Amino acid sequence: MRGLIIFIAIIFFFSCKEDINPFDFNGSDIISNDDTLYFLDPTSFSALHNNIFTPTCANSGCHDGNFEPDFRTIESSYNSLVYQPVIKNDINNSFSYRVDPGNSTKSVLYHRLIVDIDGISGIMPLSAEYNPEHYWYDHEVEYINNIKDWIDEGAKDIFGNLPQLPNDIPLGRGMIVFESGQINNPLSRNLQNGTVLVSNSLDSIDIWFSIIDDVLSSNQLTFNKIKLSTSLHNFSNISEENLIVENMPINELGFFSTSNLESFFHNYTLDLSVYNPGDIIYVKIYVQDDMNPITEIPNNGAPFSFIKYFSLTII
Repeated sequence: MRGLIIFIAIIFFFSCKEDINPFDFNGSDIISNDDTLYFLDPTSFSALHNNIFTPTCANSGCHDGNFEPDFRTIESSYNSLVYQPVIKNDINNSFSYRVDPGNSTKSVLYHRLIVDIDGISGIMPLSAEYNPEHYWYDHEVEYINNIKDWIDEGAKDIFGNLPQLPNDIPLGRGMIVFESGQINNPLSRNLQNGTVLVSNSLDSIDIWFSIIDDVLSSNQLTFNKIKLSTSLHNFSNISEENLIVENMPINELGFFSTSNLESFFHNYTLDLSVYNPGDIIYVKIYVQDDMNPITEIPNNGAPFSFIKYFSLTII
């Protein structure tokens, strides 16, 4: 019986542990005492979290960890806002970050407080629970200005530090294929697996790539190579060839025909004379930004659906 009681107690203890929040700081104590003077500056991030994000945004069904930004804690709020990529953009793809330090007009967080981003999503917050001390609708203009001032002053963290611009590896956002010289009608894809369908009657095709980087424009990336193989697992013995990098891109739908137009700067012309119907040609491209090693797209750890997207099937 004693062993059963201990077993039940252990289960109860672990079932009551709070969910781990991946956006929390690593082991940093935010406040060492209960002094509330750090709320006196309404444009500090501590005050923004206390006055706005916690009472207005972190409510059940909203930004409570179900989707980003995550306003459950002061750490997750900051780390899921500053220099974090935009999930829902406007129709012109005007924004790169949720918060772009020093530039509120380029920060989608501020934009969504004053504009319905696409005409259907509404202005944030969509609703706000009543709070006698920090009710959004009693302080709306003040709170929006506080957020704007925090961003324009550099989006400092809770310790007053300015954030450092991250430098992520470049990302592939699209591959489109045309009959050579015909940049009006992209070749279609197999709807089941995403591979581009290429008629064996064609002599050559032009393959275009969209790549984004968090710092550089796509046409500022270096190395710019391509490999093509009829075996998914045999790229090591394939020679690299040069990608052409244009000064002006073409704009087409990106990965799996999303609704967003992407800029395609890189292209390559492929001679089809050595291929036969039924051949599957897997494509890898290689680029380099100003900080990271050469990036392979798609890499060997990519989902197979992404690898198939960067493939051609001769029909």
